[in-house]
Amino acid sequence: MYKIYKVTSGDTFESIAKKFNTTVKDLQEINDKAYITMGELIIVPNNQNDSWFDIYTVEKGDNLYNIANKYNISLKDLLDINGLDKDNYIYPGQEIMVPKDNVKVIITSNEETINSASKRLGLNNEELLYQNDNIYLLPEQLLVYKR
Repeated sequence: MYKIYKVTSGDTFESIAKKFNTTVKDLQEINDKAYITMGELIIVPNNQNDSWFDIYTVEKGDNLYNIANKYNISLKDLLDINGLDKDNYIYPGQEIMVPKDNVKVIITSNEETINSASKRLGLNNEELLYQNDNIYLLPEQLLVYKR
């Protein structure tokens, strides 16, 4: 799970990695860059997702399509949430994140607006904004709503 972070004065990949309990290498790979500048928006791990997601342990015979159906989420969103590609294999014992029963999720598209995101989640704009700290409406941003 990821979120957007705005680089502030004095930030380095090292300080940001420490803040978000990750590695410099992972941050650089996620963002496809070796350097950052103040004011820039970068992608960082969001390790505060306990209230939104459960961990599902893949069982023998599972496939991503069936898991997506079981948790009432689109296959694309399940793949995006877990950083998977449709051609990735899953194996018994592997852990993937799935939304909790009372959570709706969408991954934004290129043309997404607050109105369209709210409509896709079945909400009004205020409800969406209340439950999502930062909404930049960048492509592939995860938006969540807890019922």
